[in-house]
Amino acid sequence: MNRKKALLLSFAFLFLIPYSILSMTKAEAENYYLQIYLLKENEVYWETKVNKNDTFYHEYIHSVELSPVREYYFIVEQYSLVAQESWTKSFGAGLPTEKKREIEFKDGFMVIRDERPIEYINMQSSHLFPHYLYVGKEQVELSSQYLSGKPFRIRVLLK
Repeated sequence: MNRKKALLLSFAFLFLIPYSILSMTKAEAENYYLQIYLLKENEVYWETKVNKNDTFYHEYIHSVELSPVREYYFIVEQYSLVAQESWTKSFGAGLPTEKKREIEFKDGFMVIRDERPIEYINMQSSHLFPHYLYVGKEQVELSSQYLSGKPFRIRVLLK
């Protein structure tokens, strides 16, 4: 009787080990990408692999104030986004100005911290002013002739 139990346990382990290896391989194969997705064209314009805890930002010239603005984002668990802070040299249309936010002055900028989860970033750039996305060592020109005037979404996606 003990021999039958041992044999059954052996068979159980033989089936569990390959299953465990396949499960780990699948989890390791999951990759997350930060994408620029063209909404009307229904296509990915650009993407790069990202990890949890990565930070990225975009920088542009404000069309009314004509001053630089940087907006920082953080990638958190389940690869969702957190809007982290805005850097601006002036206040104007579309820029955060509420007193309830923490403000610090750094390198000539007002740094406004406002950590809030977001699903994605929708935007539309113009070729009239420089606008760039910075991810690690990569730089993407959002104000390029190709992207100018087109609505697009910056998102994190599992592939």
